[in-house]
Order: sequence, then structure tokens, then C-alpha cells
Amino acid sequence: MGKTTKYLIIYVSIILLLIGTAIELAHAETQDEPPVELHQAKLDQMLAPIALYPDALLSHILIAATYPLEVVQAARWRDEHANLSEQQALDLAEQQDWDPSVIALTPFKELLERMSKDLNWLQDLGDAFLANEAQVLDSVQTLRSRAYAKGNLHDNPYQSVEREQEKIVIHSVERETVYVPFYDTRVVYGDWWWTVHQPIYWRSPRHYTYHSGFHWSPRFHISAGFFFGGFHWRNNHVVINNDYRYRRSNHRYIYNKVRQYPRWQHNRHHRRTVKYHNGYKNKHKRTIVSRNYESQNQGRQQKQVLSRLKHKEIQSNRGVYNTKRNVQHKSERFDKKATSTSRRSINTGQHKVKTDRISKHQRASRGDTNHNRLNTPYKAVKQAPAKHARSQQARNQQVLNQQANVHKKVHKKVQRMSSSKQQHRAQSSMRKHASRAANSNSGKFKARRVEP
Repeated sequence: MGKTTKYLIIYVSIILLLIGTAIELAHAETQDEPPVELHQAKLDQMLAPIALYPDALLSHILIAATYPLEVVQAARWRDEHANLSEQQALDLAEQQDWDPSVIALTPFKELLERMSKDLNWLQDLGDAFLANEAQVLDSVQTLRSRAYAKGNLHDNPYQSVEREQEKIVIHSVERETVYVPFYDTRVVYGDWWWTVHQPIYWRSPRHYTYHSGFHWSPRFHISAGFFFGGFHWRNNHVVINNDYRYRRSNHRYIYNKVRQYPRWQHNRHHRRTVKYHNGYKNKHKRTIVSRNYESQNQGRQQKQVLSRLKHKEIQSNRGVYNTKRNVQHKSERFDKKATSTSRRSINTGQHKVKTDRISKHQRASRGDTNHNRLNTPYKAVKQAPAKHARSQQARNQQVLNQQANVHKKVHKKVQRMSSSKQQHRAQSSMRKHASRAANSNSGKFKARRVEP
């Protein structure tokens, strides 16, 4: 029994090692895939309502967007537990099998509702973040720099704005507090630079306070367990600290400490049953990578025109070929009939020659020779096309005569109808004149009788 137990333990350990290596390889494949160039206009459009959020909150939103099903579950769970405070909801959500970033969003009830209602936006954001993390973070910085240049992003009692090597870092001012801003994306960034893809605009709730162009949420008192993620802006990737104890020891977002965290890795387990869109790449992939968009459209149009012209030429050639083929077929049929008649006549002539050998004197008296007998069929063959043409002309003449007769009949009917109408009109006009004259005469007669 001792040996069998040893072999079983070794076998189980080998299986566990193989499973672990397979999982690590799968994670490495997802992270090592080459980035895909995303559609910049659509990316700016999606990130406009959240680009000015604090770094800790924005990092949780981007990570949670890669797990849309868990976000929906968290929003429904928060509606069921609406009476809980922010910290109570965060502590109770730890019991759920969700990603830590999804759990970190449970105190923000209105934000979760907004994300769960707009599922298309949520899924598009998660797919774009998985496809090209660096480009997403670059677009966040461009949006922040535009708002900063317009004077709409600056320090205030709710958040502090810092610039480090041309990168803008946003974090809350007070410890263990978070404020969620709502702002008009059509005003904060100035004149929008994409004409087709306008920025997404979220309406702010009524109970939010307005200050310096932003609508600010009430104060969310959250423990240090919320500040465990952020950005490494120099390397353009999201960092996260998976050590739960260390997350509990931090009390605010400090960029110098956060950028020392390890890089975030996507966990397929929390994706649940949501499918990746062909490796989460093709949905936001640019359909045309080159800048010569107009030249490509012109080339396509030229190709379409050329293909249509070729198709028309082929169809016309087919029609000509079919007509020629029909004419040839008719002539061949006529030649075959003529040759068959000539052969029959030749055979009959030979038969007559054989029979006439007995009576040479009769043949001489008739004056008929074999040469004349053989030539008679060929004369019939030569005259046959002329007869055919004459018959065709006769048929055409008959058709024309019939058409002329029809036209004459129609013309006669029209004349009859017109004459009858004219007569009817003349009679009616005569009646009208007679009635008018009678009326006029009667009036005159009465007037004369009235006179004294």
C-alpha cells in the first residue's frame, strides 16, 4: 500500500504541474499578442465621459469592463442591497466570486447602474482595453491634456491634478474619500476634433453639486482596500497589487508607490461565458490602416466601373455570337436539305440510266442525256434560296397588308365616333340657342304688355 500511495501522489502532482503550466501559457499568450491599431475616433468617443476620473477609480473601471457579466451581476446585487453604506457594501461584496476591481466598484451605485445599462459601451471599452492597452492610456492622456489646456482641469477641493513628465495624474485630496465627477464632454474638451464620432455624454444626477464646471457626487468614505490599482504612465500599462494585506494597509493613492506594483493580467475565469470577439481584436480594428483613404475609394470605384463595362461587353458579344450561330445553323440545315435532295435525284438518275440502257433508240429519240439528267437537281438547289426569299417577302407583305387593314378599320371607327359626337354637340348647341331665344322673346313680350 505504501508504494501505491507514493505513485498516486507523484501522478497527481505531475497532473497539477501540467495544469499550472497550461494556465500560465494561456495567460502569456493573451498578454504577448501583438497590439492592434484601434480606431482613434471611436476610442476618444468612448473614453470622453471617464477620462477625467481619478486614477484609482479609472483603473478599476477599465479592468471591470473586461468582465461585463460580473459588472451586471454587481449592479443587480447593489440594487438588492441599496440600504448598505459604501463600506458595508464593499465588505459584503468580498464574499462574491468576482474580480477585485468589480468588487471595488460596488460602493458606487449610480456608476454601476450607468455601466450596466449601456452594455454596448461597456463591452466595447473592455474589448478595446484588451486589444491595445497602451493606445487606450495614450488617448486618456490626450483627453486630459486638452481639458487642461482649455482651463477646465485644475486643482479643486475635490481632486488634485499633477503633471509628471508630460503625464497628468489625478487623485483625491482627502484620505479614504472618493468623489465621482460628471461633466459635459461637449464643453470640457473644447471644440470636438472628430466630426462624425461625437463624444458620449452622461447626464449628472440632480443631487450632485456643481463646482468649477463639474458635477460632483457626495463623499464616498472608503477604506484602504479600494486603493490597490493604478497606472504606470511611463510604461503605459495598468498596475495592480494582488496582496490583500498590503491593499488594506494603504489609505490613499500615491503615484510613487502605485507604479511599483506589478502589471495587471487578464483573468479568463472572471470573463465567464462572455465570448471574445475573435481574440478581442477585430471589433475596434481599423478597417483602413493607410492614410490614402480617398485614393483607395477611387481605385475601388474604377474597378467597379471596369467590371461593369466588361460584363456588358461580354453580354453583347454573347448576343452577336448567338445570332451568328443561329444564322449558320439555318444555312447548314438548308444546305443539308439541298444536298439530300440532290443525292436523291442523282440516285434516281442513275437508276433511270440503268433502265434506259435497254432502249437506246428511245433515249435518242427523246433527246435526253445523262448529263442533262444529272444537272437538273443542281438547278433546283440553286433556285431554292430565291424561292425561300420570295416566300419570306410574300409573308412580310401579307403582314403589312393586315396591319394596314387594321389601321384603316380603326381610323374609320374613329371618324364615325367623331362625326357622331360632332352631330350630338351641334344638336345640343341648337337646343341651347333655341331655349335662350325663347326665354328672351318671352321676356320682351311681357315687358311690352306691361307698358301702358
